[in-house]
Amino acid sequence: MVWKRLFGRNEDAAPPPAPSPPEPDDRGIVRRRPRAADPATQARLDALHQRRDMAAYDLERAESAREEQNPWRERMALLDQSLATIEEDLRALDATPALPPVPLPETPITGIAVSLEEPVSIAFTIGPERFRWEEEIDWDQRGGPVVRGQMRQRAGDAASLVPPDVPEDRREALARHLAESSTVFALDLRDRALEDEPLPDAPTLADLARPCPVCGDWRDWRGHCDTCATRAYRGQTLHAEAARLAQDRDNEEEDRHKWAERLMVARKRLADLDAEIAGLEEGSA
Repeated sequence: MVWKRLFGRNEDAAPPPAPSPPEPDDRGIVRRRPRAADPATQARLDALHQRRDMAAYDLERAESAREEQNPWRERMALLDQSLATIEEDLRALDATPALPPVPLPETPITGIAVSLEEPVSIAFTIGPERFRWEEEIDWDQRGGPVVRGQMRQRAGDAASLVPPDVPEDRREALARHLAESSTVFALDLRDRALEDEPLPDAPTLADLARPCPVCGDWRDWRGHCDTCATRAYRGQTLHAEAARLAQDRDNEEEDRHKWAERLMVARKRLADLDAEIAGLEEGSA
């Protein structure tokens, strides 16, 4: 029938091609509307659209800041978890049990000899073991000695001083402590001699490793406990990290509050830009 040929649907006809997407202009901007005839008007529209994109982003952030779940609270939750972990570490550090004290015998330190002739040397005897240190000399370019050099141990084995009744699980630590404490003792002897001070009166092996009343480890010749110092440094590090994380959390909340307070302003700004763009586009049509 004629009307079918004129008005009927051709089932076999191919669908019309989809319109091609708009191409960017020479400035790389994809336009939803044709360019304005006036270049000044088009430049104004381009600037307004850029401002609108930024205003829309600000509005999105402001609305997100007032939602129950938002990026700020997610980051604060992660910071809270880290703070809780630090609190656990601090409690564990404070709850570290003290070691049982292991005192050493009052074996006299004898044969103390300090020579201030270059190179400076220090020697002493503990039980059957003879210890000796010698100072390395630092020289400047003119060939003269400039500073006190590092003391190098030339003889003596501190591990041989560990009594046989010391528990096996603490023997290595005690040997390491005695090696360090004997070096501290040697340096003290050198400094006393250089400053013309009297040498210590009747020092003993026990003076090199007095049990620490706080942690149960040992203190060196000068009364320093390395274990307590290490724990104190660990505690200071944890407290500093906790303070930093707490500040980060406060900053996140402050930033969230700032964006939440901007909501009404952001809405008005976006509406004003939309109205200005619409008016300019209508006027240029």
